[in-house]
Amino acid sequence: MQQLLIDPDYAITVHQGQAQRRENAYAQLRDLVKELGKASDVATNLPQLFALFDWSAVLATDLIPLISGHFNLASGSLSTLTDSDSAAPYLHDLDDATAIGVMLLTEYGCGSNIGFMQTTATWEDGGFVINTPNPRARKFMPSVGIPVSRVCVVGARFIDSAGVDQGVHLFTARLRVADGTAAPGVTITQLDRQPLVIMDNSVISFDNLRVDRSAWLGGNLATIDDNGALTWNDEDSQRRSFASAISQLTVGRLALASCLNATARASLYIALRYAAKRGVPLTPTATTVMADIPHVRNTLLTDLAGTVARTIFGNAVKTSLANSDLTDRDTVVSVMLAKHFIQLHALDTVTHCRIKMGAQGMFSANRVADYIGVCHAAITGEGDCHVLGSVAGRVLARHLAGKVPPQTGLHDPAVTTDRLGLFTARTLTIVQEAQRHLESGELADRLAVIPEALELAEAYSAEEALQLLHRYEHLPEIAAVRDVFALHYLDQNAAWYLTRGYLDVAAVEGIKQQLRDAIDTLADNVPALLDSFGFDDEILGAPVLFDDLPGAWESRINS
Repeated sequence: MQQLLIDPDYAITVHQGQAQRRENAYAQLRDLVKELGKASDVATNLPQLFALFDWSAVLATDLIPLISGHFNLASGSLSTLTDSDSAAPYLHDLDDATAIGVMLLTEYGCGSNIGFMQTTATWEDGGFVINTPNPRARKFMPSVGIPVSRVCVVGARFIDSAGVDQGVHLFTARLRVADGTAAPGVTITQLDRQPLVIMDNSVISFDNLRVDRSAWLGGNLATIDDNGALTWNDEDSQRRSFASAISQLTVGRLALASCLNATARASLYIALRYAAKRGVPLTPTATTVMADIPHVRNTLLTDLAGTVARTIFGNAVKTSLANSDLTDRDTVVSVMLAKHFIQLHALDTVTHCRIKMGAQGMFSANRVADYIGVCHAAITGEGDCHVLGSVAGRVLARHLAGKVPPQTGLHDPAVTTDRLGLFTARTLTIVQEAQRHLESGELADRLAVIPEALELAEAYSAEEALQLLHRYEHLPEIAAVRDVFALHYLDQNAAWYLTRGYLDVAAVEGIKQQLRDAIDTLADNVPALLDSFGFDDEILGAPVLFDDLPGAWESRINS
């Protein structure tokens, strides 16, 4: 995968504008499909799909907006939500990238709260007619500006033959025909320039776009007869229909969380290796390296611990996803939690690495600056992290309502088991405190519970991550990560523990010293951890990775 993604034909140069980079990204996607095989096979092979996301984010950032729509959302939906005969005409073109895939869900009016979308698909003459009923129902902002053949999966409210709104369903359509022009009934307007990431974002509206009956992606949960009447298989099918329709979003959310964690690992690899060799003169006679400057060391090493913890946490969720029903509530919630827990930390980590690298962090050659754009695009692309975190937190609060938090009492943060007890106490106490808002259906309470739901989502995920780290404590590198991760979390939430009687002032002061000692231990394990990330200096090609920094820059500029 690394070798495929560093193809020199697609190297970014100072002479390329956004338009050229977009064109190159589409060309690289087609070449990638030729090498990897059928897009539908990649979409349904989760380890390969996650690897594709991770390495694209690290080595070919311009691909990220395209691979999500093509492999996961379009090819994945067609592979899993309809029969092979209905999917075949579309998958034939997606599988060899003759057409590029995309999913159209979000609208001006509903954003990513897609249950409230207004686009309609009305039964008429044995098929469906898709329309945009008002300007706020326009699809905003899929990447479809480049005029290439397009297959889309579009979300719309199915209006049956009796005029009854049957809720949100998915339909397949040719958005752009073979020569790249918009299909009849489709209007595509490319949006303004984006400074953070190279995307051909657009606004799409429909005016009597006709699609065949076979274009409906029903997921084997219902049938539509010749008269346009919808019949659910059973009551459970109707309940599961929306989750089934957006099941590939669940995969996509985890894939994008995974790839952002990959950019965090790559940023730490580059920044920490640079910091270990970058000399910093402090006096006329004394020089140290940047890695020993406290604000650099403490920030990057706590980020390192958090990133490794989230890698192990994310891998556990990936493993569970491979054998799960994507419509199951627990599966959906676990991925929402992972997105909230992983992506926001990844953005913070990449941002810290860019800042600590100073002027070197400003250049695409050193990669980290480009990762910031990837983080922002991915966080936006699959729904806001805070929305998903608050929804998952509310579900958790109801699910864990019967569990009583441990009695208030002082814990010793120097004891490993006490640390885990403190994590559990925070999780269950937040659950208990949130109940007062969950008991009411009033808007004021739905708003008031959001901060507690977000706290719970973070607390529950942190507790799960710490338990996973305990499983690998026989490895000195992971034991060092575990200690920094746990102590940093306790230090960040010290006021919360103080006010609830789980820690006293002496314990809080003790945590600060213990964290300093744990960071010292983690520093000794940095080389082994960075080696475990699987990066290669030559493939990353960042000038700051080379001992001869001036020579590395000169070589790059000359080439």
